[in-house]
Amino acid sequence: MTHLCITVRWLDDRYHGLLGREGPPEWPPSPYRLFQALVAGVARHGKLDSEVGKSLGWLESLPAPLIIAPHSCDGQIVTRFVPNNDGDKEPDRQKRLTGKTSRPTILLGLPEVHYLWPISEVVPEVIGAIQAARFLSCLGWGIDMAYGDGQVFDVDGVGGLQGIRWIPKPGTFRENGLLRVPKKGSMKDLMNAHQSALSRIDHGKPLRTVEKPAAFDRVFYASSELSIGRPCAVFALRTDSDDAYRHSHAQLIHIAGMTRCAAIKMMKELPPEGIANPDEWIKSFVAGHRPESQNDHKQLSYIPLPSIGHEHADAMIRRVMIIAPFGFDSELRHLAGQLDGEQLQREAGGDGPILDRLRSDGVTRQYLGSSKVWGSVTPVILPGHDDRKPEKTIKLIERALAQSGIELGCQFTWGALPNFKNCLPAYKLGRNDRGPGCFRPDHLKGLSAVHLRITFEHPVAGPLTIGAGRHCGLGVMAVLSER
Repeated sequence: MTHLCITVRWLDDRYHGLLGREGPPEWPPSPYRLFQALVAGVARHGKLDSEVGKSLGWLESLPAPLIIAPHSCDGQIVTRFVPNNDGDKEPDRQKRLTGKTSRPTILLGLPEVHYLWPISEVVPEVIGAIQAARFLSCLGWGIDMAYGDGQVFDVDGVGGLQGIRWIPKPGTFRENGLLRVPKKGSMKDLMNAHQSALSRIDHGKPLRTVEKPAAFDRVFYASSELSIGRPCAVFALRTDSDDAYRHSHAQLIHIAGMTRCAAIKMMKELPPEGIANPDEWIKSFVAGHRPESQNDHKQLSYIPLPSIGHEHADAMIRRVMIIAPFGFDSELRHLAGQLDGEQLQREAGGDGPILDRLRSDGVTRQYLGSSKVWGSVTPVILPGHDDRKPEKTIKLIERALAQSGIELGCQFTWGALPNFKNCLPAYKLGRNDRGPGCFRPDHLKGLSAVHLRITFEHPVAGPLTIGAGRHCGLGVMAVLSER
């Protein structure tokens, strides 16, 4: 098969593109970012109305391309202080400095990325797209100077390209690994956004709003460098007045219990299609009751998420995550759709918080990122009592890792103190459930607990939950810095 290949080569080994304004880093550069750079380059040369510009309209209609990119790693985060644009508010330059953070991605091989689209024949639009690539001047931020070129390859030519293959998987639903891709109307949308920026100032009138580009899709890209986490759905907890709801970190299992009860109720009312025995499915998969004859039991996990990842984070519960086993994406999507907007009910009676479906934010990325180093946010409940003997603790931790499905090579350390600020230690509660620890279900109260720090040989994607309490919010892991 013939392929159109557009190659971008940087003058440096750093790339600064981010998935969002506050991060995380985007790697590889998305096809939509390439499309933006192509449109900008062609427009800069005044050729949007020429055959070269029309070829971009053809390019946006193609399916998501294969991407071949070099190995990469995260660079050092740098904060630079520059003058704020509101210069008329404070004349003194030093008093109007604002911090700008850059998160570079370091390219470890040749600083080039290839984008490949399968084509049946070399039509004039292919020639126009190759010419458009030569107008490209940067990819990423304005400081990421680059140049582009295009070629037509056969299968052997594609096989000779060096780098990691990133393969588009349309229809795969994951928070981690989604890249923006152009779609029909992307070029017109970019032109409208650019025009709104040019006309934002009209003398004597209020400043006009600048439109942001919005005509694009998101496609999951899989590769050998991207570990795929279990499917999950995250909800923010809201009050009746739509304010953020806060729940005690120590009583997180109460949020897990309320969410579980809501899931059981909604699935009894409207179970997914194709379930042979809905009652048994709800009892086993949704409620988590393990049949005596079933060894490989699969169930949903209801995980309250303490707020972490910021210097002022207080570890209060404002979000809850539902995690499904691999292969149960459709069932999870059905449940998440039914729970969105549902009000939880307290065990003692009365209304609890409202579930509001959440795509992603800075807190959830702490739990859904990919890293070699992970630390427990809530205590890991071991499958037994260690009698305060280190050799027995090691065996129980190894058993907990195996029961949680972690079979990769790793090293671990443990202790009683938490890995994250304002989180609770792994101490047991005393009489009347008093003390600086987390409440536990009755069947877990006699087991030992620790806080873990795990280092894997290769990056592992979240969410990760470990130990006997992994289905109700205990043993929840988050990304730790590798440095």
